Order: sequence, then C-alpha cells, then structure tokens
Amino acid sequence: MQKQDDASMGNKLLRLFQLLLVDGRRHFQLDLMARMNCSRQTIIRLVGEIEGVIGAQLVSGMEHRQRWYQIRSISRSRLGLDFEELRYLSICRDLATPYLPEQIKKRVDESIFNFSLLMADAAYAEREKAQGPQFIFHSKGWIDYSPHFGHLEHLVQAIEENRICLVRYKAAGKQDVKEHRFAPQRIVSMNNALYALGAGVTEDFKTMRHLTNLAVHRIEDVTLTDKPISFDIPDSDPGMFGLPWHEPRTFRIRFKPGRVSDYVRERIWADKQKLSELEDGGVLLELTTRSEPELTAWVRSFGEDAKICDFSTAE
Repeated sequence: MQKQDDASMGNKLLRLFQLLLVDGRRHFQLDLMARMNCSRQTIIRLVGEIEGVIGAQLVSGMEHRQRWYQIRSISRSRLGLDFEELRYLSICRDLATPYLPEQIKKRVDESIFNFSLLMADAAYAEREKAQGPQFIFHSKGWIDYSPHFGHLEHLVQAIEENRICLVRYKAAGKQDVKEHRFAPQRIVSMNNALYALGAGVTEDFKTMRHLTNLAVHRIEDVTLTDKPISFDIPDSDPGMFGLPWHEPRTFRIRFKPGRVSDYVRERIWADKQKLSELEDGGVLLELTTRSEPELTAWVRSFGEDAKICDFSTAE
C-alpha cells in the first residue's frame, strides 16, 4: 500500500513541476489545488520538494491575499513560445482567415493545436479546438483563394529564391489570357484581396521593364523559370496609399463636414499624411501615392462629399 501512495505522490510531484516549468508564469495556490485535486497541505509539501532541488529558481509571493508560486528562470517553452504568444498567434490566425486558402487554414489550426499540446496544456488545446474564433473579420465580397493555393506557393518560392516567373494572367475586363515575364517582390493584402507586387521583365529576362502588380485571383498559372532576378526592384512602401504604379505624387482631398469627414479623421491612410481641420467642419487630407487611378477611384466613391483639390484652391 505504501508503494502505491509513493507512486501517487510522485506522479503529483511531476505534474506540479511540469505546470510550473512549462510557461514560467505565476500559479496561484488555489488554482493548483483545483487543477491537481490536492489539499493545501499537499501543494505546500510538493512545492517544498521542488524548492529543495532547484532552490532560488522557485519563488513565491502574495497577491490579493492569495499565495502564488513561479519558476522564474524558465519563461519560455522549448518551442520558443509562451502561452501569451500562442494566444496572439490565434488572434493573427482569426484576422488572416479571409485571405488564407482552406489548405493553409487547416494547417495553421493544426499547428496551433499541436503547439498547445507540446507546451503541456491540454486544456488550452481543447478550448482552441472547440471554441469559435475570438476575432471575426466581416468582409463583403470575399475571395476564395483555395483554387489559387498552388499559385501562391510558386510566387512565394520565386520570391525566396529570387527567380523570374512566367505568369498567365487574365486582366480585369479582358477576355484573353496573357503571359507575363514577372519578377515577384512580395505578396500584399489590400481591399480584401491579395496582390503580387513586382516588375515586368524584358524578353531576354535581364532587365526590368516597369513596376507592376498582379491580382492573385486573376492568375491562371505560374511557372518558375531558372532565370535569376539580376536587377534591383525599387522597394514598395507599404505605408503609401495604394499599390505602386508610378513615381510618388502628392494630392490634396477635401471632405465635406459630416460622417465622411469623421470617417477620414478616424483612419490612417498613409504613413506620410497631413490632416487639416477646415472652418466649415470638414477636413483636408494631404497624402503621397504611387497610384493616382486608385486614389481618384477612392475619392469618387464618396460622391459629392469629397473632391481632389488644386494646391492653390484647397483652402
């Protein structure tokens, strides 16, 4: 009988050490009692056993009249993650869901679930598996990228290996599919869609013709070539309004007072922007963009409440 008791106590000692070790955070005595189905005296005894081995690495204190214990020398798991970061990963997964093909979403879900198991928190893993997303992205007219999973993989591989692609592409409003010699630079998300930014390439694959971007959902096929990207592509600025099409140009847009001007005030439209309050309650937005067609389309979407102004008449 004594042997069984010793085995039970040894099992509890290992479980408590694992709980304290795995994430390095504070664990309150009452929580440990409930989780391990132990009395207060048993927890105190087990903590004493652990402290006798690791010494000052185990610390304790009081918070709101509750005793807590912590192994402070281990703040991260062997995966390089702690539980707070795992929660952040779950949030990022929820926010990125509209842009992920089903194949990738499934792999991300499985990875987060497996991480939580490897970090020895089965309860977190089961919650992650059972509960719905905590952050939900409401989108109108979303795009299903599952059929384009292979295209995205080839584009990412081309970016990583600095290789030129042959891309069969059907532009908006066109019936014919055209093949482009394309040097991809990065994948960006904008307006509920994914775009491949890069440059068109000359027939000999040696020189950049122009900057361009391709909507991923309009790509029919991607073929990797053995041609390296042997030229520099100007880096696109993600903080600039719109996708890059031309050299930077500065514009001023006047918004009438009311809900439209409130909407503009509440958002950041570019890293380099200037908002000026107008006497009538409206707002004047000055920003720089490399996409004048996109800017003018955006301004037109506000109807009579917005207008691009000449610099001499903006006030």
